[in-house]
Amino acid sequence: MGFRMIAPKRVKKVKSENGREILRRLEEYLESVAVTGEPVEILCGFWQDQQNALTYQEIRQAVIEGAISQETLRLWMQDYSVLVATRLGSLWTNAIMAGSEGQPILDGLAFEFHTQTPGILGWISERGAEFVTNSTQEQKDAVAALLTKKMKDGHTVDELSRLIRPCIGLTEGDAKAAARLYDSIIENLKKEHPRMKPESIRRKALDATAKYAERKHRQRALTIAQTESAFAYNRGADEGIRQAQSQNFIGTVRKRWNTSGDDAVCKTCAALEGTEIEMDADFNFKGRTLFAGQHMLPPAHPRCACAVEYIEVSLPAGKEVGA
Repeated sequence: MGFRMIAPKRVKKVKSENGREILRRLEEYLESVAVTGEPVEILCGFWQDQQNALTYQEIRQAVIEGAISQETLRLWMQDYSVLVATRLGSLWTNAIMAGSEGQPILDGLAFEFHTQTPGILGWISERGAEFVTNSTQEQKDAVAALLTKKMKDGHTVDELSRLIRPCIGLTEGDAKAAARLYDSIIENLKKEHPRMKPESIRRKALDATAKYAERKHRQRALTIAQTESAFAYNRGADEGIRQAQSQNFIGTVRKRWNTSGDDAVCKTCAALEGTEIEMDADFNFKGRTLFAGQHMLPPAHPRCACAVEYIEVSLPAGKEVGA
């Protein structure tokens, strides 16, 4: 007699009312125009300016030498530093403010939240420095992917020079995808229109690739805006709790990881669902660490929409139940 083994169903942990409300507030903020509007336009405009700043001769020289110049890298890093100082700093500060208002446990408390504390200013400074370094490196890697021997052997110097410009600001993966699209269009046009002039074929392929790159820039801008806002939002919630504690409004708390619980939740975050740890402890999840203290709070990865619920486990000093 045989037995059929049936895999156990995944049991969803019941969320508290506060947990559901915390996720609702975070989702509302990440989908607001404060995140999806101006920040996205700023980033897309920023990359367009970087593309325009490089002359055709500079790009052509990079193709010939097989590497972007150190001066160009220095200027890119300088560009990102200015972007952080003039634009992203306010994005993080606004998200921190929103995060401090995103915890129901703080609703109705008459404490005053401050953004000019060492904790917040230090986090923004450290996050900004990491953002500049990582973004410059990602941009360097993307262009380097288009300057490999395989790419140079398969394209003329002028052809590759024209292909690089619209890819400035993309990730390495998106830049490679743009190059594959360009080559695919070239191949198809040659087969379908054998009498078309080579220059016309290259122009059509480049136009289509530029439109593809533009869409990828917008997608990347939205990913950056939402992810950076989520970092700052959760940091603001943490700082709000700490400031409320310092002003004796709430006592000791634990933090609980909350996911939406739907099918879009990744395995990393699903494994963290409902995990409760001490206020200063780290959540155990893998992945590249972007900055010190990242594992204390969500997000765990780009476009992560998880949040932390703070649960009071003891009253502030000098307060009694019902007081």
